[in-house]
Amino acid sequence: MQVELSTVTKIKLTHLQEMSAFRLDPLTVILDNFEPGRGKIIIECFGESWSASWAAMGKRTIAQFFCNCDEHYLAKNLSGISGDLPDYEKLGDTARQEVCRLRRESELTKDEARDLFEDAGRFSGAETSHDLDGSAMQAIFGDEWWHSIPDKPNPDYEYLCRVINAVQAGIREAGLLSQEQEQGQ
Repeated sequence: MQVELSTVTKIKLTHLQEMSAFRLDPLTVILDNFEPGRGKIIIECFGESWSASWAAMGKRTIAQFFCNCDEHYLAKNLSGISGDLPDYEKLGDTARQEVCRLRRESELTKDEARDLFEDAGRFSGAETSHDLDGSAMQAIFGDEWWHSIPDKPNPDYEYLCRVINAVQAGIREAGLLSQEQEQGQ
């Protein structure tokens, strides 16, 4: 068995509910520097936690690296969730607009347009792409119809970005970065 010791820093961020930019419960952050250029971060907030490790951070510590990255890159590494979700509620309206456009451009007959317009009205009740009539979607949007499903912001992603921004501010306020390091020099 090999036992290794590493330098771990734990910070707790509180009173975040009062800050309009964050509106968060208290955060616990564990910064673990394995060696120069390699480290891990663990973030916990109200029973949820996220973690990520990086093995190639240059000569930076995990605090320096984390503060020099944008929240979108960090969110992808911490959770893998997307910034957008399919908006099936808007899909029916989007599909009906496309049917009207196709009819105006004479790509659909009057009867085809009427049938597809009725089909499009049922799209708004879908919860996943598997709930959709693939042949109607293909007739309206083409072979790669799934790219035509409108998007809406993912609230879980937006929440995680607020957490990341609060952690970055907390690391800076804790004095874990020097002025030169914070500017990325």
